[in-house]
Amino acid sequence: MKTFKAVRLIKKIRLAPSRWSFVSVPRKGKTFLWDDRPGIYLLEWWEGPRRRRERAGVSPAEALEALRRKRLELAGALVAEQFPQGKTAESFIAGTPIPEAIEAFLTHVRIHSPAKPSTVQRYQAVMAHMERLLGGCRWVEAVGRAEVERYKAARSSEPPGGGRRAARVHPSTINFELGVLRTFFHFVQRELGVKMENPCARFKRLRDVAQKAQGHTPVYTAEEIRRLLEVCEREDRDAFLTLLLTGLRERELTTLTWDDVRLEPGRECLWVRPKPGFSPKDYEEREIPLPPSLAELLRARPRRSRLVFPNAHGGVEGHLLRRLQRAAARAGIEHATLHKFRHTYATRLLEQGADIVTVQRLLGHSDLETTQRYLNPDVERKRAAVARLDRALLGADVPRLFA
Repeated sequence: MKTFKAVRLIKKIRLAPSRWSFVSVPRKGKTFLWDDRPGIYLLEWWEGPRRRRERAGVSPAEALEALRRKRLELAGALVAEQFPQGKTAESFIAGTPIPEAIEAFLTHVRIHSPAKPSTVQRYQAVMAHMERLLGGCRWVEAVGRAEVERYKAARSSEPPGGGRRAARVHPSTINFELGVLRTFFHFVQRELGVKMENPCARFKRLRDVAQKAQGHTPVYTAEEIRRLLEVCEREDRDAFLTLLLTGLRERELTTLTWDDVRLEPGRECLWVRPKPGFSPKDYEEREIPLPPSLAELLRARPRRSRLVFPNAHGGVEGHLLRRLQRAAARAGIEHATLHKFRHTYATRLLEQGADIVTVQRLLGHSDLETTQRYLNPDVERKRAAVARLDRALLGADVPRLFA
C-alpha cells in the first residue's frame, strides 16, 4: 500500500542578482517561522522516486492556503486510489466532494427558482464546465484562486457551444459564469458549512475589447427607430415601442398580462411581478409609469388573450427576436437586439436629466453599478457639455479673459 508523503513548504530566496537559494520554512510547534527575505514560496513533495514542486505564492497567507489545498488534494487522491471500492475518500478525510456540493447547489436553485427553468439550465452548464475544467480537484476545499484563473484561461480559449469555430467564448459569458461560481461557493460556505475562502469573492472581470473600443453602451438612434417602425406590422410595432418606452426585458414583455397594466387617466403604469411561469429577475417587483403615447397605444390594443402581447395561439411569444431581426434587415439596421431597446431607454432617461437611482428602480437593477454603465455619453454630447463649461465657470468675463 502506498504511503502519504508530507508536503514541505520551502522558499526560493534571491541572494544576489543571479543567485538563488532554496531553504525550508522552519516551524516552531504548529507555527511557521517566516523568512523576511524577498522570494517566492514553493510546495515540495515526492511522488514515488520523483520530486515535485509547485509555486505557492509570495506571501505567507498565499503559501498557507496553497499548502492546505495541496495536502487535501494529495490525501484525497491517495485515499481514492487505495480504496477504489467500498468506502469512499470522504470517509477518511475532512473534505467535501465537488460532485456532491454541485448536486446540493443545483437542488437548492431548483427549489428556490421553480419559475426560472432557463436559470437552472444555465447554472447546470456552468457547473458542468467547472467539473470538466477543474477535474484535478476532487474536493471543494482544494479550489483556490489559481484554479479560478485556470478556469478563466481555459474558457477563454474555447469556442462557444463546444464546437470548432474560430470564435471564442465571449468575455461577458465568462464573467457571468464566474458570478455563478461565486454564488456556488457562497452556498457551500453558508448552507454546507464548509470553512474555506470563496475563491471567486473578488475575481477580476475579463475586459470586452470590442465593447471598450465602442466606448459606450450600444443604443438605437432616433433615425434607426423611425426606419424600424416604418417597416413593422402593427403587432411588432406595438411590442417594440413598449420595450423602448418601458425598458422591459424580453421575458417581462412576453409574460405581461392585462392584470399587470393600469390605464386609468393620470395613473397609467404597469407592474413587473411574479405570476405562474415567471418570476422577475432577482425576484424584485417594480412599477413603471407609462408615457401618454404608450398608454394610448395600449388602450387601442385588442384583448384577445390574458397576455398583452401573445403569439398567434394566445400563448407566450417565443420568436420576438427573430421578428425584430427580420424587420431590422428590411430597415437596413445592423446589430439589432431586443435588449438594445432597454439600453436606449436607460441612456435617454439619463440624458434627459433623470437621476441614476430613479433609473435603477425603473430598470429593476439590484446593483447601482449595473446602471452606471449607461452614464457614458457619446462624443457629441460630451462636446456640447464642454462647450457650456467656460460660461458656467467664468460667466460674462469669458470674452475679456480670452481677448
